[in-house]
Amino acid sequence: MPRQPFLPTFSARNYAIGALILKDHPEFCAAIGKCIALWTNVDNEMGNLFSLLLGTQSDAALELFLCLRRSSNQIESLEIAAKFTLSGQELIVFKALIKVYKSLEAQRNDLAHGCFGVCPDDSSLLFWIDVKHHVHFQTETLLKESNGEFTEDRHRRLKENLFVYRHTDLQTLYEDMEQFWWSIFYFNGYIREPSNAGRAAEFQRVCIFPQVQREIDRLN
Repeated sequence: MPRQPFLPTFSARNYAIGALILKDHPEFCAAIGKCIALWTNVDNEMGNLFSLLLGTQSDAALELFLCLRRSSNQIESLEIAAKFTLSGQELIVFKALIKVYKSLEAQRNDLAHGCFGVCPDDSSLLFWIDVKHHVHFQTETLLKESNGEFTEDRHRRLKENLFVYRHTDLQTLYEDMEQFWWSIFYFNGYIREPSNAGRAAEFQRVCIFPQVQREIDRLN
């Protein structure tokens, strides 16, 4: 992942975290929004892949895939379908694509379900914490302090679960997502028309995308 833990590298940095904190930081809103918006189209291609692996354009099959809201169920469905449809290099490339998909989807989900903050001293930094950790931090701190218990570092639990993105990290993440979209787009085109010489060339392009190539090398 492109982000870094807040501790210890950024321990001296000031931070401001809250619901309205990004309202005055459109550059971060735009970077986050680009990633989330693009990923919807990746999921669209994954739905297309499911129909191709089943060999059907059935509305029922597509609705079944789309109703599996939890991504783990969708991925398992794809893997089952691929096991009976693909073989050889096609299956290896499929497995590599799924590995990359899982990694990037996790990063997309973090952006969609995290709490954000900014650094008053460095406008290039974006702070992030999983909502569940932020809830635990607030509940623990507010409860203790309402009972008159004050610790030396009242934000300790926050800092231990805080991460930092630079604006360049978000740009890199977007570029990785865009590259993956092209990968799955080309793969679907090949599966749709494997005897088409142009599609065969596109399949080779899938294999040379750096993220996919790394996973292919691990699988071979």
